[in-house]
Amino acid sequence: MAPHLPLIFLLMIHRVSSADWGVSYSHSNICALKDSSVIMSCTYTYPTGHQIMKVFWTKNPIKEDVEPPDLSEDPEYSQRLQYLGDKEQNCTIRLSHVTQNDSHMYYFRFTTNVTTGRWIGKPGVSLTVTDLQVESPERVTEGDSVRLTCKSSCTLTDRATFIWYRNSQPLTERRDTNNELLLQSVRREDAGRYSCALHGHTYISPDVQLNVTYEPKNVSVSINGSAEIVEGDSVTLICSSDSNPPALNFSWFKENQSSSVGSGQSFSALQSGRFYCEAHNQHGSQRSDAVTVKVHHGAGRNVIVITAASGGVFIIVIIIMWFIMRKQRRVGNEDLTIKQSDLYSDVSQRVSVHDEPPSEADAVNDAPYASVKPNRFRAKTPESSDTEEIQYATVQYHRKKETNRPEDNECQYDNIRVHHPDAAMK
Repeated sequence: MAPHLPLIFLLMIHRVSSADWGVSYSHSNICALKDSSVIMSCTYTYPTGHQIMKVFWTKNPIKEDVEPPDLSEDPEYSQRLQYLGDKEQNCTIRLSHVTQNDSHMYYFRFTTNVTTGRWIGKPGVSLTVTDLQVESPERVTEGDSVRLTCKSSCTLTDRATFIWYRNSQPLTERRDTNNELLLQSVRREDAGRYSCALHGHTYISPDVQLNVTYEPKNVSVSINGSAEIVEGDSVTLICSSDSNPPALNFSWFKENQSSSVGSGQSFSALQSGRFYCEAHNQHGSQRSDAVTVKVHHGAGRNVIVITAASGGVFIIVIIIMWFIMRKQRRVGNEDLTIKQSDLYSDVSQRVSVHDEPPSEADAVNDAPYASVKPNRFRAKTPESSDTEEIQYATVQYHRKKETNRPEDNECQYDNIRVHHPDAAMK
């Protein structure tokens, strides 16, 4: 037994010396949510008679014989790390707004007034920072049950209360300590973007789309135009529905007929009757209510043709009458112009065929009538200010045969008409 005594003695000495130095951590592993605050609680001990000179936290890697860095002096931590302990026993810190880059091993380090009185608290605290992810099936059929899970990369240290969101609106009735959301007998209204969060935290997980598929619903027929047409025309019927995925197959039926009368989303009806459609997708089908189409035979088209023809004839008659009235008005203006021109024609003298050429005495007798002036003068115009002509439309002169009576030598005028034109002529 003698050879083993030195080993036992050395072990006893080590145990005694380490009992005076140490760091105790409340949690050796911490799982924290992204953007949250983490508290690392610990206490430390040291031999009596030593005075604490410096306390700080550091992170791995730790190199032998090299003083580790103080995180409070690191720009990445200085604004987020707060020392809550003291220089006696408490060494707790708070690290705010953690990110996934903060996932490391952290250690508490203290030094005393004794040169060899330095201690680092290994193994330290392992911090893991996680985000949240929603797991759900990509699509689910209406009526089925679906389970959504709010997952993290580690088990959260703090007791978490989960909050669920649909389309960014909280589902308050879904708050639970369980990280699962169960939708029983899912409806089409349950489709949307889902996300999760922890109560008391600002971080919200990315959205995940839940797609709920269902058979066609709310199938209806709309009429493009009037449902009453004349024979030879057609009316277009359009089938619409609410379905997921959208309905691609449509069938058209006429009431009281078993076979379809058409296919496609639209249908042209040529005859009277009640028509309806059926919309189909891979989850089922649904039919619409029927609509009524009426076709008027013959009379309707004849009335339209007669009405159109009568309207055309009436317009043509109006145009012809307008041209006739315009032409009559033009002819009346031309006649008036001709009559006015005749008024200013030359003065004609009617002489009897058997009359003899006038003698000198006759010329003398005619002289008194060389100047005949009308009783009323025209108004002077700038063009007629120098001279004024007197226009005679007609002067009728009758020369009788010579008689022995002197009074018979006078010329007789049976009619003298004086005309006054509207405008003076030069």
